[in-house]
Amino acid sequence: MFKIGWQVFRERLPALVDARRRRRIRLVGSIAVVVAFVGLVVLGLTTDAFDATPLPLAGRVVVGLLLSVGFGCLAAACVPSGPKGWAIAPIPGIGWRTQEAVARYHRRNPPPVDPKHRDAVLDRLPETRDLLVRSALGGLLLLTGCAATLLAVVIVDVAAISAGTGLSRLPLFWFFLGITGATTGIGGLRTLGRQEQLRVEAEALPPVPPPLPPRGRPGARSGSKLALPEE
Repeated sequence: MFKIGWQVFRERLPALVDARRRRRIRLVGSIAVVVAFVGLVVLGLTTDAFDATPLPLAGRVVVGLLLSVGFGCLAAACVPSGPKGWAIAPIPGIGWRTQEAVARYHRRNPPPVDPKHRDAVLDRLPETRDLLVRSALGGLLLLTGCAATLLAVVIVDVAAISAGTGLSRLPLFWFFLGITGATTGIGGLRTLGRQEQLRVEAEALPPVPPPLPPRGRPGARSGSKLALPEE
């Protein structure tokens, strides 16, 4: 399912995030990396904040680059990847029972798509798919930044264990960012894969014919046409 979602993500991303927005994301991320690295260098030269770090100069440079990449990915994830107000309005005319049935199709071990739910499954599917692609992009950037920061902390901790000093801890800020990135990034890819499976399954079903209109003239009374004696 993740493989299918990744394929959909790669196919739709160039069409949704145009070259201008991609350049802006890369530019903002690159500027954030440079600013963060310069700030860490200045902080290390002017203060004793990193003197207790048991790393040689090359190791400190690598750790600084990894931390800078983390801040760069965070900044890139904050760049809008779509126009403002690209939320989807609720689908009118669908009852709560149908909404629950469609939600069940996205869970684990889902039942086969009922033919009567075919239109509800396919309704606004491209719009929701595009929203998932954009949100997954931001989530994957956050996840990449958290992974780079975690790798920097691991390098410092390995050196600290070798030197017998105290261990560093990953700040809670990056911990919550990692959870957010995993939810929107990895979870978004899974939902994209399941959505693509539902699309193929629903399109293979025959369309449900519309209900027949009521017989008789509009506004006419229904029931027997025979009148009672006192009428």
